[in-house]
Amino acid sequence: MLQTQNARITALDTLRGCAVLGILLMNIHGFGAPPPAYLRPDAAAIAAGGADLYLWYAEMLLFEGTMRGLFTLLFGAGVLLFIARRTQQFGAQQVASLHYRRAAALTGFGLLNAYVLVWSGDILFLYGIAACVLYPLRDCTQRQLLKLAIPLLCLQPLIGTVGFLGYLQARADSAPLLAMEAAGATLSAAQRAELADYRALLADVEPTESMTRETVAAMRASYLSAVRYNAPIAWSNQTVFLPTQALWEALGMMLLGMLLLRSGALDGRWSTRRYLLLLLSGYGIGLAVNLAEIGWVRDGGFATERILAIWYVTYDFGRIPMTLGHLALIMLAVRATRAGALQRALNAVGRMALSNYLAQSALCLLLFTGAGFALFGQLDRHELYYVVFAIWILQLGLSSGWLRHHAQGPAEWLWRAATERKKGVGL
Repeated sequence: MLQTQNARITALDTLRGCAVLGILLMNIHGFGAPPPAYLRPDAAAIAAGGADLYLWYAEMLLFEGTMRGLFTLLFGAGVLLFIARRTQQFGAQQVASLHYRRAAALTGFGLLNAYVLVWSGDILFLYGIAACVLYPLRDCTQRQLLKLAIPLLCLQPLIGTVGFLGYLQARADSAPLLAMEAAGATLSAAQRAELADYRALLADVEPTESMTRETVAAMRASYLSAVRYNAPIAWSNQTVFLPTQALWEALGMMLLGMLLLRSGALDGRWSTRRYLLLLLSGYGIGLAVNLAEIGWVRDGGFATERILAIWYVTYDFGRIPMTLGHLALIMLAVRATRAGALQRALNAVGRMALSNYLAQSALCLLLFTGAGFALFGQLDRHELYYVVFAIWILQLGLSSGWLRHHAQGPAEWLWRAATERKKGVGL
């Protein structure tokens, strides 16, 4: 049975707290550095072989996509919990309306995050859209959820492989045009357009120096210039990337989260042996895949085609098992330790996950764009982690303090008020 309104699932709060803090480990590169920083170490780091290079190795080995994966699993579980609680509170007839209003409100938070807080990597809009698909699946059995989740999780690598093959074809087609351009030959309008499309394809992984300078200048100049630069990227993510790739990956992970909640994995009902098996199998597969990817990219001199191959083709084969390994490790830690100060602080962060996720965007807006200190593109990879640790300390402390005086976070209050349309919903 799913626990209802009378009792919070403490382990879920701890998992959410770890996920919302951990997701900043990777998001910080999008907040604070030009696009290639997320995908690859820069040339100086590769040449120097110092801390920034080894940090990229650590990210790819342990964290890339895993905290987002954990967050997505927990959102799927949260949908089931919401339905169970509100069915008890309001009755079955009103639950569908509440659920879809809740999803619509979440997309509103996503639009705020993407366009006002200037975070093109927002996931809330995606989650709101995905939630609409999840409601008809609320009564699925564990077996049915598994049968739905596996094909969706396998779809993403297939889509990525098609995209990677498209890149290889575009590179081959563009090679003679690049040679002609370098030789000073006059290109036709169609040939110039083809080269422009190819360069746009490489914009995130291999931008020109002028593109990088323009990005840094736009993000640092003013709040409005950052908004103008960010808005087309956010729009593309929501209108192109979401329906073609992101939605299917998210739905697969959410269905897996619903399955894990029904099985008892997320509320501590599994045996220690089952968690250990999940930890060993998840880390065994995930670390093996990620180590192989890192070695292959390194041995290939960090060539663009190898970087894209691991992001497009093999990405999920390491990310998903690592996500499950992290989940098992956290659950074992919760089981093995008493609820000390750190766990209570993580629980508070998890109970305010929406508020803390949006607060990360707001803080980084002030730190990195022209709305505040304009540090975009000014910090090395390891220096960005100083910002991460500072935000962690701030959110651990403020979340605990806030919940000593209020029942929920401010964004959670707004979300609930928008869902239930009640003036009496209190903080």
